[in-house]
Amino acid sequence: MKALQLDFNRRPSVVPWIGLLLTVLGIVAVLWVMTQLDVAKENKAQIEIREDEIALRLKQQEAKRLAAQKASPVSDKVAKVAKAQTFSAETGIALLEEVWRPEIALTRMDVVNLDRDIKLEIEAKTLNDVLLLVDRLTQHPQVKQVSLARNSTKVGDPYKPAVAAIEIFWKDDRPEEIKASNVVAIETGANR
Repeated sequence: MKALQLDFNRRPSVVPWIGLLLTVLGIVAVLWVMTQLDVAKENKAQIEIREDEIALRLKQQEAKRLAAQKASPVSDKVAKVAKAQTFSAETGIALLEEVWRPEIALTRMDVVNLDRDIKLEIEAKTLNDVLLLVDRLTQHPQVKQVSLARNSTKVGDPYKPAVAAIEIFWKDDRPEEIKASNVVAIETGANR
């Protein structure tokens, strides 16, 4: 054990380097923590400003949407009608004209533009004529799908014709630019 030095006029022979080093490291650590706290406070303030801006934008968008909805409560219906008008039934009817034969009589036809769908009720001399029509439709490049919903023979008729229901879905033959522009126009029209 080292003897205590009680003479205060005389300088001690050993310098406390470890204590000085720890004191300097402590001061540096405190300064570093204080700067990190300042940086964290500044980041928090910036994040709060961004959150406020985003909240304000969301409120404005919601207000615009509600105003548009109040101004036009049927905007969804209008958007559906506008979308239906972008499709043309001429494509479906043109492909029917290409594959149609005189042996087949059309009794009913429903065309749905939006779904690109044609529902037919037909009569033919024989069931074979109906099946040939379905085959011709299936092989057509513009046809997406053909369904023979039902077929039967008219019993009360002396000629016993075949009666059938056919559903045809045709492909969208518009160029991609038109499809994209119509979708954008419809979406912006519905958001107004």
